[in-house]
Amino acid sequence: MARLRLFANLREAAGTGQTEIGGKTVAEVLDAARAEFGEDFARSLTIAKVWVNGEPAQPEDTVTETDEIALIPPVSGGALAARAVDGSGALLVIALLAALVISNFVDRTTFVFVLVGTALAWLWDTTDVLKLRRLTVNPIPLMVGATATANGAYRWGTTGFAGGIAVAIMLTLVWSVLDKQQRTTRAVGVAMSLALLSSLATGGLTLLHLFSVPTVNAALAVAAAAGFAAWGVQQSGGEVGGLDPNLGMVLGAVIAGLISGLAADTLDTITMVLAAAASAAGLIAGRAYGSLLRTGSVVHTARAPGLLTMFDGAVLGVAAFWAAIWIFA
Repeated sequence: MARLRLFANLREAAGTGQTEIGGKTVAEVLDAARAEFGEDFARSLTIAKVWVNGEPAQPEDTVTETDEIALIPPVSGGALAARAVDGSGALLVIALLAALVISNFVDRTTFVFVLVGTALAWLWDTTDVLKLRRLTVNPIPLMVGATATANGAYRWGTTGFAGGIAVAIMLTLVWSVLDKQQRTTRAVGVAMSLALLSSLATGGLTLLHLFSVPTVNAALAVAAAAGFAAWGVQQSGGEVGGLDPNLGMVLGAVIAGLISGLAADTLDTITMVLAAAASAAGLIAGRAYGSLLRTGSVVHTARAPGLLTMFDGAVLGVAAFWAAIWIFA
């Protein structure tokens, strides 16, 4: 029986990092593993890299009881999504967040420009990773929709925001008719969700900027603090007060909201805490949905493939933050 080593979400799905599986070839071992560990494992396995004794393997390769087979989820996806053992994804996220914060203090036009550019980069990264799951979603109509929503909100406020959402929906539906690869229910559903999420994020942050500069800073601080807290808990292996990454995310978001409310005279502390709590819910939902899109299953303990994976939660989180401000402020 060959030794099978599992990493990241495969280890989570199997409930173990190492086991022994019978089979004369790589394909037979993988079939036996699918049967033993279930559907979640099988879905994650579709995009995993297979190595035998440290070398890339093919399904027909023979294995013996002395061989070690390693199953490693991809750290790259598509031509532009090089992932990052070198930390390039994290550096890019930090650079984009810094650009958003700085542009927020410059002027409204610069902020919207940087905001749209960040959303377009996230859409490109996400659709690029989807190719690993043999799902083609053209990012162009999604990008146009996100751009239209941000500019509509910039020019006409909530009316332009609603109009931009309508444009995003219509473009996505029209594209699904024109593009044969996107005529399936699955492709349309994924494309529509990405169009709505990106448009809600760009339009919501633009409306927050119209409300006040400190409010945008608070929204970005909440998203950044929540992401850092989740990362810290994940790196500790759950040894930080027994927290899991999701609870760490909630705690980081609420603390950041409280500090933002106390630090800025123009912000109401209670409103900021409520908005941070709403944002935390959005961050968790966005993070879960992002991992579902990128890997085919919801993964909480491992990073999904993609350079801008860290923005998966933030996209929905900032939209939820804006909604809370609109309701309570």
